[in-house]
Amino acid sequence: MADRTLRSAAVMAAGTVLSRLLGFIRIALLAAAIGTALRGDIFTAANTIPNSLYILLAGGVFNTVLVPQLVRAIKNHDDGGQDFTNRILTFGFVVLAVVTVGCVLLAPAIAELYLPKELHDPSRVAEKANLVMFVRLCLPQIFFYGAFVLVGQVLNARRRFGPMMWAPIANNIVACGSIVIFLLIYRVGDNPPTYSHGEELLLGLGHTLGIAVQLLVLLPYLRASGHRYRVKFGLRGTGLGHTARLGLWTVLFVAVNQVTLVVVTQLAIAGSASEDPGAKAGLFAYSTAMLIILVPHGIVTVSLATAALPQMSALAAEGDVVEVAQISARSIRQTLAIVVPAAAAMVAFAYPIVTLIAGYGSGRNNLTLMSYTLMTLALGIVPFTIQYFQLRTFYAFEDTRTPFFLQCVIAGTNIAAAVIGVRVLLNQEDLRFSGVVLGGAYALAYLVAVLVSRPVLRRRVPRVPGSGIGLPLLAMVIAAVAGAGAGKVVLWILSLAVNWSGPLGAILELAIAAAVMLPVYAGISRVLRIHEVNDVVSMVTSKLPIGR
Repeated sequence: MADRTLRSAAVMAAGTVLSRLLGFIRIALLAAAIGTALRGDIFTAANTIPNSLYILLAGGVFNTVLVPQLVRAIKNHDDGGQDFTNRILTFGFVVLAVVTVGCVLLAPAIAELYLPKELHDPSRVAEKANLVMFVRLCLPQIFFYGAFVLVGQVLNARRRFGPMMWAPIANNIVACGSIVIFLLIYRVGDNPPTYSHGEELLLGLGHTLGIAVQLLVLLPYLRASGHRYRVKFGLRGTGLGHTARLGLWTVLFVAVNQVTLVVVTQLAIAGSASEDPGAKAGLFAYSTAMLIILVPHGIVTVSLATAALPQMSALAAEGDVVEVAQISARSIRQTLAIVVPAAAAMVAFAYPIVTLIAGYGSGRNNLTLMSYTLMTLALGIVPFTIQYFQLRTFYAFEDTRTPFFLQCVIAGTNIAAAVIGVRVLLNQEDLRFSGVVLGGAYALAYLVAVLVSRPVLRRRVPRVPGSGIGLPLLAMVIAAVAGAGAGKVVLWILSLAVNWSGPLGAILELAIAAAVMLPVYAGISRVLRIHEVNDVVSMVTSKLPIGR
């Protein structure tokens, strides 16, 4: 069963890799075009707000209320759910249109929520105006994000999984294209403090067009799946009221996350808006580092959780809590077998990693603080992974109330640590370290979450043989630290004769580090008998000629 879960996760992870790769190419182009300080933060914040607002205002409702009903209707109704699906799509499109128009009209007020006090200074009027304009240009993304989810879930319910997985690639291609045009038109290296009107239109509309294309890619597949969309109003008698009440806790869960995001965004921008003329770690640095640490999460953690949750849900419904505990713990250990060395590598080789992603054009002067931000955030990926699976175990028992209160603990810890770290411990001159401090707050929040959640989870899932993760995790940490240390030593020796500089040097540096670290990690894991690591190594080597 464990091997089957790994194989299923590997299949689901395959399509994520290309999308992530293109996402990092987009980040690299942005770093070259607009830099990684305040100028980059202004656009990063504006381009993040639409997705955040969609999730807050409509995303939670769609995923917890509409989508489950949609899937059941397609499977159970005599017409294959055609009428019900059309009513849901029409309702969703109307809600999204109203929300989007309202948000565009309120763009200045929305932008104000994310502004730190540093940008309220009269000398920062131009930067504030840039943010408001970018927010206005990006907010139409709310409609396209929501419509994409609705249409994609109709396709998934009809067992057409590929289009929704590949469509984001089209978005990244369009966004990258707009940045390339930006680089061709506007000079790189001048790094002016504000944007011209033409720059605002090109970047803002280019990224919004990318989200629109992401939706348009799905439409031919919707028709090919057999669904014929017709405008159809009315939801009376659909049973959505009961489902909405069940989904309330999940919607509140989302709202708590968005409050955290607003606070973190304000504090991160405060770092790049500080008066210090040197390098700064603000929102661009924090967001880029977050994307990096979430690579193993998107490829490994989500895939394994998706494969394990149906099994756990079925066993929980039967009352087999022992098997639920064993599957949950096994999934955590399997994921940590990859996440732990990934986290160790991000800490040990943070500088070449950020150099490879953001060491171009205007982004070359901010790499050291970006690497520190990556280090502190990487410390949080292990507790984040454990907590992610613990919450899915609650979901297996159809408990959405407990995860909400646990998320309140995470949010409260994150916000308190972030505010104290940035506003109390850092003085005005040291605000350039805000991204680094925010990374530490994130890691602390999820460490606290794991410690709080474990005893709560034990009330529902008892401690049984085969459900431990403490000792295997300790062994993985020992093996990963030893592997990363060996890689650092080899690179230090080579640095006496080789000058690692620029993205090409970073590629060579990371390749050598991986060639040293991975065999050491695998070898020590074999000595320590870490079965999950050995299973992964066996699965990989079995695909190679040497393993046959």
